[in-house]
Amino acid sequence: MDKISFVCGVLIIMVIEAVLLVAPTKMGALYTTLLIPLMVARYILYRADKYHYFMYDFCYFAQVMMLLYMYKFPNNVELGKALFAISNGPLASAIIMWRNSIVFHSMDKMTSMFIHILPALVMFTQRWGDYISRKERIPFYEEMDGTITTNMMNFWWTPFLYHMLWQTIYLIKTEVISKKKLDYNSEIMTSLRWMTRNKNSASYKLLSIFGEQNQLPTFVLYQALFTLVTFLAMPLLWHSFMLHTLYLAVIFVIALINGASYYFHVFAKRYIEEIGKRASEEQSVQKNTSKRD
Repeated sequence: MDKISFVCGVLIIMVIEAVLLVAPTKMGALYTTLLIPLMVARYILYRADKYHYFMYDFCYFAQVMMLLYMYKFPNNVELGKALFAISNGPLASAIIMWRNSIVFHSMDKMTSMFIHILPALVMFTQRWGDYISRKERIPFYEEMDGTITTNMMNFWWTPFLYHMLWQTIYLIKTEVISKKKLDYNSEIMTSLRWMTRNKNSASYKLLSIFGEQNQLPTFVLYQALFTLVTFLAMPLLWHSFMLHTLYLAVIFVIALINGASYYFHVFAKRYIEEIGKRASEEQSVQKNTSKRD
């Protein structure tokens, strides 16, 4: 399975690069083609591990919004700008926050990487695809369209309302509809449970700053603040191809660094331990064979 994931991961990166350079207007179709099987596979695997409540998180809600925008409301400019902010803001920034990494042999890590970066690439091609296709000279910074107020509305307040809509739905699901189920089965993992599973962790202490009994509202507050902060630069990215490109490039490099750290500090250690284990087993077999002889 690791070998298949490695090959598929490398090939997908190559295809994404080719589409960005040769046919940027097809990025939406590529995104859809990748998203559906990845989400089906993730649900099956997460359901088996009781991690499926992770799929109620905001990043998955954003994928649904992306599909609705592309295939139901493609001419809705306000929705497009809101999704530009959501995909390049909290989704792309989550790669840094959650230390997503490019680890080709791990289907789980590559899926997490794709669902956080692909919406941003789709909106990148939506915003700048015409320039790229026509190979026109793109100005460093376009003159701001609309007033400061309309830009704040398009890139800050409207996308934040979508975040609050998701947060409301999420709380209704976890704290009302499924509360008894979650209380009964503590093995079902949610984002809050994941971050507070270790009382000695930094995340547990941070979420308990207002008391352990207030971890949920504290978590909601932190998510809201994180989302708002990531929206701040969105008007600049919308009006500058160079800044938008540099922003996504930095995030991609960080994901590469995280992947390199995983390979050299985690995977290499496991690989060496596995080799040592196999060598010990082979020595044991040889000793047993010698005793029999």
